[in-house]
Amino acid sequence: MASASKEEAIGKLNVRVLRGNNLIIADPLTHTSDPYVVLQYGAQKLKTSVQKKNPNPVWNEVLQLSVTNPTKPVHLEVFDEDKFTADDSMGVAEINITDIYDAAKLNMSHATNGTRIKTIYPVGVNYLGGESHVQWKDGKVVQDMILKLKNVESGLIVVQLEWVHVPGVKL
Repeated sequence: MASASKEEAIGKLNVRVLRGNNLIIADPLTHTSDPYVVLQYGAQKLKTSVQKKNPNPVWNEVLQLSVTNPTKPVHLEVFDEDKFTADDSMGVAEINITDIYDAAKLNMSHATNGTRIKTIYPVGVNYLGGESHVQWKDGKVVQDMILKLKNVESGLIVVQLEWVHVPGVKL
């Protein structure tokens, strides 16, 4: 099987794009936006569906990325779909995956459901709009995040990360 990259996947990351909140109005003529989210990690590029005329869209869509380097962030960008011109950027954020990767290396088999493994605070240059918790939930390592979009006046994206082990790969 040919691969676009020489790097082997060390795991997979399910990114559930839940919703957007208070996104900018990108179409001044109609006073609306038609937002969708694009995730990029290395050569991988995935996108959600377009939510028509909605500054507070609900996607609840899972996009899966193959992780090759846990220190490399996932780039997230929100766009406004346009029919006749290039789609407009509605803000960007980066998702740091080192915390969920570090938690995935732990033996959590005896942990109770809902155990918090780590709390990350919105300080410095991260894109967090609130505390983010890495936790053991339903037998999986998950992280809930509220991301503040940069390069725009307003906008939040709510995502949930879930680490998926690749059979035969030892972290």
